[in-house]
Amino acid sequence: MILEKCSETCGYAAAITAAVCLGSFGVPVKSEVVSRLDVDPLVMQTYKTAMCFLTSWLIIPMGEPIQFTKWGILSGLFWVPGGWAGIYGIRTAGLAVAVGTWSSVIVLTSFFWGIMVFEERVKSKLGACCACGTLIMGLIGMSIFSRAPTKKRDIDIEKLAGGKRRNKRRESETVGDEEDNEGVRKRIHSSQDLKAAISKKGPSKELKAAISKRGSAKIISSTERTKIEEVKATNEKRSAPSSLPLMALEMESLIDDNDKIIAPATPDNRNRKISLFDGQITLTKRRAGILASLFNGLWGGTNMIPLHFAAHDGYGGPSYVVSFACGSMLVTIAIWVMRFLYELHRHDGDAGKAYHALPSFYIRQMWFQGSLAGILYSGGNFMCIISVTYLGQGVGYSFTQASMLISGLWGIFRFKEIEGRDQILKWLSSASIAVTGILWLSYEHA
Repeated sequence: MILEKCSETCGYAAAITAAVCLGSFGVPVKSEVVSRLDVDPLVMQTYKTAMCFLTSWLIIPMGEPIQFTKWGILSGLFWVPGGWAGIYGIRTAGLAVAVGTWSSVIVLTSFFWGIMVFEERVKSKLGACCACGTLIMGLIGMSIFSRAPTKKRDIDIEKLAGGKRRNKRRESETVGDEEDNEGVRKRIHSSQDLKAAISKKGPSKELKAAISKRGSAKIISSTERTKIEEVKATNEKRSAPSSLPLMALEMESLIDDNDKIIAPATPDNRNRKISLFDGQITLTKRRAGILASLFNGLWGGTNMIPLHFAAHDGYGGPSYVVSFACGSMLVTIAIWVMRFLYELHRHDGDAGKAYHALPSFYIRQMWFQGSLAGILYSGGNFMCIISVTYLGQGVGYSFTQASMLISGLWGIFRFKEIEGRDQILKWLSSASIAVTGILWLSYEHA
């Protein structure tokens, strides 16, 4: 059996590895491909669950026997809905804020279950409580300073609104000829012309050149202009495809060297409001994401609690991985069945419409991002199990929440979620407090 001679050192090494993996799994979730396709959070959670299930069998060549316990299903019942909400939180509130929010809650719940309920050994309960409080204080500070300053957010919103107004004005422009200071005739193309020309046999060389200059004027001859007019006249009789992903003022990314039409990136919509319970509750997407992260911390953060009971039955450590993976897969399948039944009810029993209403997996576009997120989380989850097995729920699982440090660094350097020298310094100061709490908590472990 693997890790049979392991000690607390293995637990700490596993906790550090888990923090790196769990702090990084959200990077593929925030990738450009996922944002552009607007992938449903349940789809991303399914990718995670599938990779967790597939990689769990790697314990066989390591010499670990296959065992299954019902406690794995309970762990899956906690993890899958929580992970689903966590992905929504990352997509709407940001990686640093979402992970920081649920990490703080997980530390609190893990400490309560481990020290107060399971009575895991510590040198001093008072010292462990102070260490946990220090860690939570640092994590809360990291979460707060992960937010952009209010003034900057207001400026960004104003810029977005101004951009939309400019889009409408530009889109309403009609096609015409202009004459510059040198008396040269120039052709101005509106978005309607581009749609009409592209809808036939793809854009001509003249239009491609015009698009590549972001709507700037293109000098063409009268013969070329006549050809374009003929194309336009022909296509005015037919409607442009409704699925054509064209938007005004976003023409620089529409056509590449292979004449492929590329959907432009959509603007940040975190401040858009959503209505819940028939309009009784209205929240911005950012706040909804923070609430989803809180749910992940409260509900999903307890997914290792069943491991405590399973260990008494001899299913601790690596032997619990298969049970966890199988239980999570069963819960995921059950959620998809319930979602299909909901769509079936919504479409008056039409199975075909209900099936097509389900979110797409975008396998060709998403296989890499989904698999990478799943592998990172599976590795982190495996290390969490090892950490909790050798350090206990209170210390082991709390220690793994150093993943907030990793996600915060990704948020600073990769996604630019934290900007400004003062903001970054405040975040780093909070991070140092969190590290102090982690080291203190590890010291208190008996």
